[in-house]
Amino acid sequence: MRTGLHNAQARRRMWFAVCAVALATLAAILRFWWQDSATAGVLLTALGAFMSVAALMADVLRGDTTPRPDGDGAHRRRAVEALAEAVRDQWAAEARLRRLQDPAPLEVDWSLADRRLADHPYNIPPGAVLPHPRTGGNAGGDASGNAADDTGTAGPATAPPNPRVVVLGEPGSGKSVLAMRYVLDRLAARQEGGPVPVILPLASWDPLRSPLRDWLAARLAADYRPLAAQADDRRTLARVLVDTGLVAPVLDGFDELPRPARATAVRRINAELDPGAPLMLTSRGDAWAAAVDEGDVLTAAEVVELRPLDLVRAGAHLERSARPLGVTADGVPHTVWTPVLRKLAERPDLPLAKALTTPLMIALARTVYGDTSRDPAPLLDPRRFPTVAAVEGHLLEAFVPAAFADAGPRAAADATRRLTVLARGLHRRGTGRLAWWELESLVPRTLALYAPGLLALAVLSLLLLPVTLARAADDLAGLEDVLSLVALLIGQTLGFAFGVRYLLPSGRWGRRGQRGRRGTDGPDRGFLRRQAFVTTGVSALMWAGFAYFDDLRFGFRFGGVTDGWLPDMLGGFLFSQLFTLFLGIAGLSRRPTPLGLPWSGDMSRAAARLGGAALAVAGTVTAGIALLGREGNPWSVLLGTTCAAAGTALMVSGTSRGGQDGAHTPRAGRIARRFVTGTVRGTAAAMLIGVASCTAGGFAAVGVTALKSRTAVDLADREIGGWYFSERAGVRSAVTERTLRGGLLLPGDGARPVAFAGTARPPNCTMPLLPRRRCVDFVSRRTVFESRGGDVVALITPGAGPDTTAVHPSNLRSVLPDEGRDWLTRGPAAGVLVRDLPPVLVAGLLIGVVGGCVCGVYRALSVPSDLMRAASPGLSLRTDRTASLTRGGMVALLVACVCVPVVATPGDWGGLVHLGTQLWLPLGTAALALSAWGRFLVARAWLAVTGRLPWRLMAFLDEAHQRGVLRQSGAGFEFRHLRLQAQLAATGRTADVVSARGTPDAPDAPDMDEDSDLHHRTP
Repeated sequence: MRTGLHNAQARRRMWFAVCAVALATLAAILRFWWQDSATAGVLLTALGAFMSVAALMADVLRGDTTPRPDGDGAHRRRAVEALAEAVRDQWAAEARLRRLQDPAPLEVDWSLADRRLADHPYNIPPGAVLPHPRTGGNAGGDASGNAADDTGTAGPATAPPNPRVVVLGEPGSGKSVLAMRYVLDRLAARQEGGPVPVILPLASWDPLRSPLRDWLAARLAADYRPLAAQADDRRTLARVLVDTGLVAPVLDGFDELPRPARATAVRRINAELDPGAPLMLTSRGDAWAAAVDEGDVLTAAEVVELRPLDLVRAGAHLERSARPLGVTADGVPHTVWTPVLRKLAERPDLPLAKALTTPLMIALARTVYGDTSRDPAPLLDPRRFPTVAAVEGHLLEAFVPAAFADAGPRAAADATRRLTVLARGLHRRGTGRLAWWELESLVPRTLALYAPGLLALAVLSLLLLPVTLARAADDLAGLEDVLSLVALLIGQTLGFAFGVRYLLPSGRWGRRGQRGRRGTDGPDRGFLRRQAFVTTGVSALMWAGFAYFDDLRFGFRFGGVTDGWLPDMLGGFLFSQLFTLFLGIAGLSRRPTPLGLPWSGDMSRAAARLGGAALAVAGTVTAGIALLGREGNPWSVLLGTTCAAAGTALMVSGTSRGGQDGAHTPRAGRIARRFVTGTVRGTAAAMLIGVASCTAGGFAAVGVTALKSRTAVDLADREIGGWYFSERAGVRSAVTERTLRGGLLLPGDGARPVAFAGTARPPNCTMPLLPRRRCVDFVSRRTVFESRGGDVVALITPGAGPDTTAVHPSNLRSVLPDEGRDWLTRGPAAGVLVRDLPPVLVAGLLIGVVGGCVCGVYRALSVPSDLMRAASPGLSLRTDRTASLTRGGMVALLVACVCVPVVATPGDWGGLVHLGTQLWLPLGTAALALSAWGRFLVARAWLAVTGRLPWRLMAFLDEAHQRGVLRQSGAGFEFRHLRLQAQLAATGRTADVVSARGTPDAPDAPDMDEDSDLHHRTP
């Protein structure tokens, strides 16, 4: 008999409990036995990180126990079934929200169009084109003799259907609703493995430049992100589905193509799609006729034209869908529409009668006057509504207030104002898709450029809060005054903004010029060359400015004291520029899209939960030891806090599926291979750029410093400001007997101490793993500067005896007069090169290693988020938030591990300890700020502060979706009708449904269907 321990879930729980107890026991032992609590905390965190990585690697090497078919055919089958499920869920939900079946579908008639617009009858396969409604014109059957049915606007295409059809109609005639019903009916009759009908907006296609198949694949990859995954070395999953005929395009809005491109579009469709491939195309009649005259007909396709609704059918639908007010003498229900329809029957020439001939206007009228408190009778007044356009404009304008009427007048007005803001933003971008990760387009460009840097600094300050509680913030900063701190923050913000603008790819990389073809592999070589050129040039310029405003003649050390606030600002610019460089090499786009995590099954999720729990426990214990212990080491607090945050996010990512599983999930070992590949490539690119930019910057700084050292007044045997200058046997010296106070950093291991004068405090006085490193105050009774060929050494006398201590002079130069600096540092340029260049070059090597780690993490832990099966936009937002927190934490921890050898460098050569400690945590916050979720935070905060949109933005959008104003399209929203979007964008006025004031004629509608906004419109 099998016991409970034979169950995989039980074994995972048992091992989790054992690990938790072991970590708790180890924490207690280290806390009370190890004298150095900081080192104990770091060791505990390292053990937690090791357990996390070991758990993930074990899953990677072992593979998932969830059965998964192999081979390209299996991946293709999974992808096409996932696509069919996503399309079905998407349009079924839309049909419910539009109340197409409540109480019954509105039936629309069609007829065969002019024969010159269709192919030769012998080329058209026999079969039903589209069914007619049971009632109305030609109710008995269609031109092919097929029996009619009563399923509504686009009843089911009876088998075997004609695989190709062109549907013509004027705006509002129901073309897109018919396309939606066509898709649902084809999916209902579809067999497993058959082609999937997908609605695609033709407005985003440029037939003059892009082949049809390339556009179809790119459009699928953009709308259904898992299909952007690579199927092989050359093609994405989307391209494979297109090439194998598993996608049946429903091309909506042919009339939205530019007129010069329409004939080319028809020719490309005929040339690139097989004649027997299923296809549906919608267009306005005049646009299709012009395209046929200038080009060709659509091969093997029948062309039908939707007819306007008659007033009897429109009135019957309005009567059936309105709330009864009572019953007439003959037992017929009486509604608000009864007297209006009676009047229209007498006066069919009124504008209202002509307006109610399209399904769009009937649907709007139903919503606006669905409440018994609203009377449509004023619509009959020809003085207030003299034209059809006036009636349509009123209905469009009144739709949003009517949809929010039950929330109160103020809520309806606020909703209209907010939706107007969104509509105008979409109109400016030329799109109909309202995606949360694209809301940054509503933010001013300047703010969008600078906000990521400000957000990264804000998150960093939040993480520094435990350090402040530990009363150790001064140990981290090392800045001498508030002005320097402000200058540093300004420089970091400017550098971050510059990097976002010039060092992040725009998101349109790839060998074939199509975004998404390379997934998250990163930018191409052309962009890397641009990165190298820009970074090298800017680094040379910034280093030259740094050397000009600062004094590097005494030597350069990271973390040193500067002369004024300008060097601090330039240093902050250079420092934050690195973060965007690393993330740009990793492939993080300037316009990021949601990314998920590569957990592909139960075992990998269990490994993520186990590793996250180990990190969270270890980090919490480490931070607690540091906060409650006697020493309160700040780096232990920061490391523990970061581990706890990253571990928590990792646990959450392994708990919730939330759209993370894609159609092309990584196989066993793929995560490790992607990490290794990303690390190697990222290290190579970052090393090349880092060494080149640091070399250029170092030589620029050396050149400027050498020019400053060329001239100096001879001060031998002179006294200036309490300093006596002399020169004996080629050794120049400056001596003062005045008391000098300051701080002394003792790196340990016999290294030369680093002195700081006055109130300037040494940075990083205590470090985990460096127990001998400490800071002390000193009072020097006699201070001497000695120079041999420009190489200066400072000697202080901290005790009562004659013993002196040699210290680095760079941070004591401020006590010397300017003439004394010039005289002491006068020497050959080679001396300046030796003193200043080596630390900068070593920093270039460190940049390469750190950049490789960032690239490896992003390649291993980034997969296209499954937006096509997202249950809601809010769920995709939460998924990206969890993934961003996980990646940011992992980047910070991995960079911290890489910097450990740098921090442990004997003697703190060149101040590299300071550089190593300043890289890891800001990199994690930068990764978070540049993610899609980080950009959304900025946009939401700005729009809420300015009063344009509410703080609970996603809740408001979801409410608008539930009320039928917006529709959900995967992980995004769109306005229910493009004409509604255009009306809000053009007017922005709040309609008063109760008053029937005159409405000016609405502008001519663009060449688009009333529901063509059902689809993404990407410029």
